[in-house]
Amino acid sequence: MDLGRYVISILTSLVIGLAGFVAAYKIFDWLTPGVSFNDQLNNNNTAVGLFLAGLFIGLGLLLGSAIK
Repeated sequence: MDLGRYVISILTSLVIGLAGFVAAYKIFDWLTPGVSFNDQLNNNNTAVGLFLAGLFIGLGLLLGSAIK
């Protein structure tokens, strides 16, 4: 595999992964209308931060295995 194809493969995976993270955050924000994640994070709510971290780690594992 030459360097050009390798770089294109990495960039494609990056774009797909970032789009997946944004879509998952937006969907989850839409599914929980009573909780404003931005407000909670600005108020230093550790529980919401840990929850979002777990969500993103799990999504990263899913997307990482799906992209390969």
